[in-house]
Amino acid sequence: MKFSVACLAALALLSSKVRSNEVEVAGDRATPTVDHLLQIVQLKLDELFVESSEQVEQLLTELYHLRQSVEHVAWLTNRVERAVQKVQLDNDVLVRNVSLLTSQTDNIILNQQYCANHEALKNLFFELTPKCLGNQTVPPIPTPSIPTTTEAAETSTAPSPPTTSEAAETSTIPEDLVVYERCTQAPPRSGVYQLRRQDGTVFSAFCEQERFGGGLLVFQSRLDGSVDFNRSWSEFVEGFGDPAGEYWLGLETLHQVAPNATDLVVAMKNFSDVEAYEKYCGFWIDDASVNYRIRFTAQGNGTAGDSLYSYFSEHFMTYDHVSNGNYRDCIAQLGSGFWHYSCNSQIGRNNLNGIYGLGKGKQGIWWGTFGNLSVQNTSPLKTVQMMVRY
Repeated sequence: MKFSVACLAALALLSSKVRSNEVEVAGDRATPTVDHLLQIVQLKLDELFVESSEQVEQLLTELYHLRQSVEHVAWLTNRVERAVQKVQLDNDVLVRNVSLLTSQTDNIILNQQYCANHEALKNLFFELTPKCLGNQTVPPIPTPSIPTTTEAAETSTAPSPPTTSEAAETSTIPEDLVVYERCTQAPPRSGVYQLRRQDGTVFSAFCEQERFGGGLLVFQSRLDGSVDFNRSWSEFVEGFGDPAGEYWLGLETLHQVAPNATDLVVAMKNFSDVEAYEKYCGFWIDDASVNYRIRFTAQGNGTAGDSLYSYFSEHFMTYDHVSNGNYRDCIAQLGSGFWHYSCNSQIGRNNLNGIYGLGKGKQGIWWGTFGNLSVQNTSPLKTVQMMVRY
């Protein structure tokens, strides 16, 4: 800019000098001074060129340093962005861990309260039992006497007391009318028993007393395909089928018997009669307000491989009750109500409420990790029982 202004000024000066010379030449015909003026202009131009060259060189130097500064700022920005991403990732992991820890802490507190109440009740029972026995009056020992002839005759006509077997038959209550608080209190043989929920409701269920340590309540049983498991929401809530065969206990009853962490055992057998099982030591079902959400405290352990833990915290859904619209197609593809979470994932999934029988594909009954295959195993299962310790 300075160079352009200087050039214009020099040219204007030259023009004025030339006009002045022309006037002088024309006026008094003096000797022209154009050469002298050109030399002056040339000197000015040389000075301006040198000055502009120095300024350009200085600008290039400053531009180089500016580019270095920009590159350094960009590098620092990249480092900051990566650090922020790592902090966000660590925060997400921390939030999940805190949530899981809080859940486990709540369960521990509930279990401690339960154990404390149980211990207090047991101590109270042992305290009261001797007192009750001590208040009983011991009947006096009769003194034997020789009956008279009349007394002997009356005694011979009196009815004889019942035998032990007759008394037992009289006092025995039919087993199907006995209500047990839980399977752990039922007789040590597997079968259908009357049990009581926490809210006092009596229900029938199959108790597995001979496998896996006994005391297991079967809430899902697939044996022969006699019961359709593609049911409505209300049917899954209330339960359906026959406890002596194929049945679903009911989500509300399942929540009542497993509101806190307990054992879950999934036992299965394929059509080649190969048996497997998977056990989860911390399992419970939330209430209806969260669609009977399934919960775990640890992954499974057993011979079948873990194909259920990935359903952690999912809501139960049926074709007419979908809490997550993304899974609507999944329910149709699998043909069952369950704690669905995705149809795109592989390996760690199952379809235990699917359609019974051979050749059903993904809609059949299968356990994704059965047989320890490297791909999802959708081979049909012959029998399945899902059981909770209760």
